[in-house]
Amino acid sequence: MTKACLRHAVDKNSLLKHQCTSTNLRSGGVTEHVTKQKNGSWAILGRELQKRTFEPFGHFSFVAYFLLAVCAVGGTGIWLEAYSYFLLPPDPTGTPNSLSPLRTAVITFFPALAGSASLQLIWAENNQKSLRAFAVLVIFALTIVAVFIAPSVAVHHKTALWVGGFASIVALWTWWIANAHQKDLLDPVLDPDVTLGKKNPTAELAGDLDGFTT
Repeated sequence: MTKACLRHAVDKNSLLKHQCTSTNLRSGGVTEHVTKQKNGSWAILGRELQKRTFEPFGHFSFVAYFLLAVCAVGGTGIWLEAYSYFLLPPDPTGTPNSLSPLRTAVITFFPALAGSASLQLIWAENNQKSLRAFAVLVIFALTIVAVFIAPSVAVHHKTALWVGGFASIVALWTWWIANAHQKDLLDPVLDPDVTLGKKNPTAELAGDLDGFTT
């Protein structure tokens, strides 16, 4: 009777171990599958683009350079043509100002900006193949847009300007993410305790020289 009870207990214990092992294997497989999904190239690219989009907002120097150098100075041709169209009076013959020069200025702006920024990503990001592929996709897409709204194409001026305006926003964003890690444009991260004078400059430095010989 005792041997039968022991045999039954051993069999039950083996069954429980087998069930636990099977459960752990299934759980491990699910965890591995979820991890692979989170680390897929689509997810990695999405996280990288999100990071590059929002992090530069914390750097005043980066935002100031973007607004002054890229938007204001880089878009000088657009601002001049917009000024001519909206603020200058029409010629003495009464012919209204044409949108054609403004359209041309927009078309020459976004391909150049997006092209240079995308090539910067392709040249600089050697370890992120998905980001380089994304840059190639941006160049290809905006080139198609530029051809579609070119002055020689029979597209209404206002339609071309709406499409060109959207493409210009994409080009500006491409420059933004391409330079998001540009150290020359980012503000240095300083220790707030040091800048506010909270640390004692005469305090002893951490660590010791035990075991050091000359």
